[in-house]
Amino acid sequence: MTNCSRLSLQGDFEKPKIDSLDGEPIVPTNSKNAQREWSCALCLVSTSSEQCLKKHVQGRKHKNKEEDLLAYKIGNGKMDEPALMLKRISNVDEFKDLNQAIMLKMEWLANTPIGRPIRWCRWEKPMLGWTKLNTDGSIDPQNSGLGGLLRDHMGNPICAFVTKAPRDGIFSLELWAVWRGLVLALGQGIKDIWVESDSMSVVKVINKEWPHPQKAGSCLKHIWEMLRKFDKYRVSHSWREANRAADHLARMDLPSNDVVLWPVDFPVSLVDIIKEDALGKEYRRRL
Repeated sequence: MTNCSRLSLQGDFEKPKIDSLDGEPIVPTNSKNAQREWSCALCLVSTSSEQCLKKHVQGRKHKNKEEDLLAYKIGNGKMDEPALMLKRISNVDEFKDLNQAIMLKMEWLANTPIGRPIRWCRWEKPMLGWTKLNTDGSIDPQNSGLGGLLRDHMGNPICAFVTKAPRDGIFSLELWAVWRGLVLALGQGIKDIWVESDSMSVVKVINKEWPHPQKAGSCLKHIWEMLRKFDKYRVSHSWREANRAADHLARMDLPSNDVVLWPVDFPVSLVDIIKEDALGKEYRRRL
């Protein structure tokens, strides 16, 4: 399974084309924000040449990653269905990595009614001078992807991304989404970043408060290295109901493997969510 993506950074290059969005053709209108980098989320590498990316995909390193992913999925079974989480965390023998079992159990406990006393929540604006990055990963029978959105202190959107990804379990998708969002933020020259994810385990692992699965080590190393490039950063947890914009993006199924969207290209449904967040709308949590 191959997952290679394009990253958008500033520069006067050829505009990336999106065939359609919600049935309407879209062509990003800002030539200064055209894509000039290509990346492979599976291997966490990027290049300035599409030909180099194609060569990478055909190379041994990428093939080995694909084989490792397939072997892991076969050895551990599908990790996508939340309904099976409790069964799995009760049987540690099913995990090759004990830390992963511990992490999933803590995630489950954090999301039980006992660990969720708050009935209402809302998206919180960052401080003046800060940029907020909300990310999410999504898996359904037809699609597996990442989504994220950058917004300023007023709640105004800067840009967003939608990326296709391998079906490697929701934890990996949530982690890749943070990585992808940080790449985008650095490309936009952002200095102070507030990262928010609705995955408690991803937040705890990035903040080095929980142990992490061995297979997540490479992605985490890249995330930690990128965070150090910002002047200031913060990584925190968001309730799912207050992370609707990122969830909407993660569920979008676009023709390209990786697309950066600018506000002019947002579908109306996403624009409405962003407006409600900026106005401080409160969302009722499903206890």
